[in-house]
Amino acid sequence: MEGRTNILDTLTFLKVILCLSIAIYLPIYFRLVGDRSRFFLLLKKSHPLFAAAAVASFFISALSFAWLGYCLLIGVYGALRFFERGGFYLEESLIDFSMIYLPIGGIWFTVYQHEWNLFGFTGMLALLTAIHFHYSSLFGLLFSGLLGRWLKDNHGIPRVYKAAMLIFILSPLAVAIGITYSRAIEIAAVLLFAAALYTYCLYSFKTKKVSVMLSSVALLFTMLLSALYALRLVDIPFMVYFHWLVNALLFTGFGLVGYSQLKPESHFPLAAIPFSAIAGQGRIGTDFFSRNAFVANTATHPAGMVDSMADFARSDFSPGKISPRIADFYINTIGYDMDVQPRWRRFFYPVARLYKKLSIVMEQMNFPILEEEFHTEIDSQMVKLVDRKDSRENVRAWVRSDKRTRKAIYVAAYSTHVNAVGERFYNVFFPLPFGGMTSVLRISHYGEEGVTLTSFSEEKRADHNGVYLTLWQKCFRIPINETIDVWTEDGCIKAYHASYLFGVRVLELDYIIRPKQTAITSRKSM
Repeated sequence: MEGRTNILDTLTFLKVILCLSIAIYLPIYFRLVGDRSRFFLLLKKSHPLFAAAAVASFFISALSFAWLGYCLLIGVYGALRFFERGGFYLEESLIDFSMIYLPIGGIWFTVYQHEWNLFGFTGMLALLTAIHFHYSSLFGLLFSGLLGRWLKDNHGIPRVYKAAMLIFILSPLAVAIGITYSRAIEIAAVLLFAAALYTYCLYSFKTKKVSVMLSSVALLFTMLLSALYALRLVDIPFMVYFHWLVNALLFTGFGLVGYSQLKPESHFPLAAIPFSAIAGQGRIGTDFFSRNAFVANTATHPAGMVDSMADFARSDFSPGKISPRIADFYINTIGYDMDVQPRWRRFFYPVARLYKKLSIVMEQMNFPILEEEFHTEIDSQMVKLVDRKDSRENVRAWVRSDKRTRKAIYVAAYSTHVNAVGERFYNVFFPLPFGGMTSVLRISHYGEEGVTLTSFSEEKRADHNGVYLTLWQKCFRIPINETIDVWTEDGCIKAYHASYLFGVRVLELDYIIRPKQTAITSRKSM
């Protein structure tokens, strides 16, 4: 009888710990994430209703499905949030996965409430697993992401921290798999999990925030207990009272207080980037902008990608140092002839040939690939677009086509925009079926008088660099990047354009750029 009473007391203790996360801590979680999307605000506002259902499910088990459904919605939002950022911002990905893992906790919560048996887990073990995903993964990943935001603001995120946090993202699931299937996997996962958490604790002391440091000290103690349990040196009753009491009240409680004081904000600038409102159809082609009435009714049209290179001046970039010839190319683009020679990486060449069949019909991003295209002469046309229809400022279209086939190679709408600290970026939109792709490029010096433009992020708060896909008016960061180096050599302008997929160079384009009159004279002399 006494043993049964102890079990009931233990279960009551665990239920209180779980309800603490569900009813009290989760609203603070939402406030710290700080998103402002409609989906997120809906989740935030509806929390009291679902939290009440979760607590009531200890008396009416069917109500646990309401909490499970709510956890699933949070997981869906986390997945959408991850794909929106494309995994490029580690600190935000940590927060994304804290949401993605929560439905697993909801499943085990429902298993416990209905006294089901799942993978051999039932009763107290099911409840403990539910608590694990409502604490260790939910708040551990949240705090790691918030610390990443703070580090980016103050010191930059160290590589060691990045590596440890990648392990942290995978470890909660690995621990659960190990507990279910293999003790060896469980021990390895717990040790890696502990190493990642230790790294978090080490860097958290840099904040010098007392609450955050106390939270980390408590975490070090719970890590020790987890390691002892994985090695079967302590039993479940000991873990229940000491591990979860410290984890819930000290690690999570102090952590929420500390990060509420620090208030680290997201560095992802998607909402601050102006995207084109234009959406492509099946075929793009050289006449895309004219046939869709996007061309402005004006007597004069722009001659270049930008009106003045001086607009890009900043503390580390001086337009006056650029070669006058290169500067003229950017403001008088259609006054130049361009020859391009492609080099596809061999591994991607079979895929490129398949893509060519699509791009030649679509007439967009129609990169040269066949042998007869290896020295393609490009014709250029530039027209002013209606800003109101595009939704960006001072927009012009630059259409590049193959002089031989008259097929479009690039069809793009060019604009620029300024971030929160006054840095100007190139904002290049390529219409595609159902939406388009936007490349946001930062310009810097290259060599003595050249320039380089890149979409690779420099991981600054106001850094907008990146390539973004728009589908049905929804924008996502995608794992594509490009770098363009421009310099003068042998009396002409040369450019090297490299395109990357998941950081791997896929395509290289070598350009030779000459003023049109020079190009004509050269051909006549031949």
